[in-house]
Amino acid sequence: MTQENNITPAGNPLVEAANPLLNAISQIRQSATHANPAQLRQQLIDKVRHFELQGQRANLPYEVIIGARYCLCTALDEAAALTPWGSSSVWSGSGLLVTFHNETWGGEKFFQLLAKLSQSPREHIQLLELINFCLLLGFEGRYRVMENGRSQLETMKQRLLQLIRSVRGGYAPPLSPNALDLPVQQKLWRPLVPLWACVALTGFLASLLFIGLNWRLGDSTSPVLAAIYQTNLPQVAISNPAPAAPPTLSLKSFLRKEIAEGLVVVRDEAQQSVVILKGDGLFDSAATTVRGNYIPVIDRIAAAMNGVSGKILVTGYSDNLPIRSARFASNWELSLARADAVSAQLQKHLDNPQRVKAEGRGESNPVAPNNSKVNRALNRRVEITLLVAPENTQAEINGLPQGNGK
Repeated sequence: MTQENNITPAGNPLVEAANPLLNAISQIRQSATHANPAQLRQQLIDKVRHFELQGQRANLPYEVIIGARYCLCTALDEAAALTPWGSSSVWSGSGLLVTFHNETWGGEKFFQLLAKLSQSPREHIQLLELINFCLLLGFEGRYRVMENGRSQLETMKQRLLQLIRSVRGGYAPPLSPNALDLPVQQKLWRPLVPLWACVALTGFLASLLFIGLNWRLGDSTSPVLAAIYQTNLPQVAISNPAPAAPPTLSLKSFLRKEIAEGLVVVRDEAQQSVVILKGDGLFDSAATTVRGNYIPVIDRIAAAMNGVSGKILVTGYSDNLPIRSARFASNWELSLARADAVSAQLQKHLDNPQRVKAEGRGESNPVAPNNSKVNRALNRRVEITLLVAPENTQAEINGLPQGNGK
C-alpha cells in the first residue's frame, strides 16, 4: 500500500473517512421525494464499503470500523424512514443495518454502544466523536418515541460534548518556545464547524419548525373533523313502504378460517357486508405498510367482493392517544394512510378498482371505550364495507366464492 493511498491521520481519520456518509444523512433528511430509493440504497452500500476500506488504510482497529459502520447505518436508516418516501420504499424491509449487520433497528444498541465507549473515552475518542456528529445531524433512536425523550437526549448530547472536550483539551503547546517570537503568518479564516454541519443544523431546525406547525394544525383540525363525523343527521320520514331487502351476503362463511384465527370480524347484513381488520395485527406501530400475513386475507376479501356489484368503502380508525411524528400530524392522517394502503391491495384484484373509496376517521366511532390497552387495540382497525347495489340479483349473491377452510 503506497503512501498516496493512505488517509492522513491528522485530526480524526475515522470522521474524515465517514464524511460522505455524514453528508448523506443531512441530504436524506431534507428530501421530500426521491425518484429511485433503490438506487440511493445501493449507492450508500457502496459508500459504506468504501468507508471500511478507508478505515483500513488509516490503520484503524477493526472493531472501531465495525462500530462506526453500525452507527452510520443506523443513522442513515432512521433518516430515510422519517421521509415521506422512506417507509413505502425498499428501505422498509431492507435497510443498511439489515444489509451489513442483519438487524432491523439499531435505535437501542446505538446508545448502549455509546454508554460502553464513554467508560474509556480516551481510548475510544475517535468513535465518540463520530457518534457525536450523528446526534448533531438529528439521530434520535429510542429517544424519538420515549416520553420526554428529546429533553433526555439533549442532556446526553451535552455530557458527550463535555466528555470529548475533556479528552481533546485545548490547543497543543508549541514545539519550541522560540516560535512565539516569530511573526505569525496570516492564514485564511476557516469556520470552526464544517459547512455541511451548518447546513445540517439549519435543515434540522427548519424540520423542527415544520413539524411543530404541522402538529398545531393537526390539533386544530382534529376537533373539527370529530364534530363532522359525530354529527347526527336529521331523520327523514318515508311514507312509502321500503322495498324488499336484497339477499344477505355470505362473506362470513367465505372467511370462516380467518375469523377462527382471529384475523377478521365479519358482519353480514341485508344491504351491506362489513369486514373488520384488527389494526394491531394489520400494521406495525405507527406504520402504514400492510403486514405480509394479511396480504392473502385482503386478496380473498377482494376475490369475494369482485363478484358482487356495489361500492366498497375502506375506513381507517385509531384510538384516542395522540400521535406525534414527522409524517403524521394527527390520528386522522394516520387512519387515512392505513385505509389507502388496504385500498391499494384490494384494487389489485378488482375488475373495477374505481369502486373502492378510502377515508380516515381517526378516533371517532369507537367500538369500545378508550380506557384500557385492550379496548384501544379494538378501536385501532380498518373496516371494509361492501355496499350492495339495489340491482344486485340472487345470481350475483350465489356467485360468491365459497369458503373451503384452506
